[in-house]
Amino acid sequence: MVLLRDLFILQVVRLVLTYNFSNCNFEEISNIYSEAIFPDLKEYLNGRTFNQIEVCDNLTDCLMKIEYHTLNPIPGCPSLPQKTFALKTKGALISQCPGYSETQRNNPQEMKQEVENICLNQTSQIQWLWFMLRQTPV
Repeated sequence: MVLLRDLFILQVVRLVLTYNFSNCNFEEISNIYSEAIFPDLKEYLNGRTFNQIEVCDNLTDCLMKIEYHTLNPIPGCPSLPQKTFALKTKGALISQCPGYSETQRNNPQEMKQEVENICLNQTSQIQWLWFMLRQTPV
């Protein structure tokens, strides 16, 4: 029960500290995705796909989830934020979202060994979120 309470508190704190993506230039971010980020995602996934469960409700929700899944190292895939598509995503957010600055992340070296399928699944999820962002009207 204490663990659930602590997880809930951490999620609330994360929501308070999350950047509001409503002022971003969504059209330019979409262009950057098409020209620079998508080719890197496609190459990294190399045709592999996974079931996707994450959805987003609107443009700002999509960007918030893309940012979270791309730039936060996860157990089993600590190197994800260092991949080329992740660095390009970070650059797009910095250049197209006024006032955005990357928040402090977990130290990937503190995490356990990398597992390829975990990284691929997370990357597939990110690609799906980008697809949803592009399908959402501006």
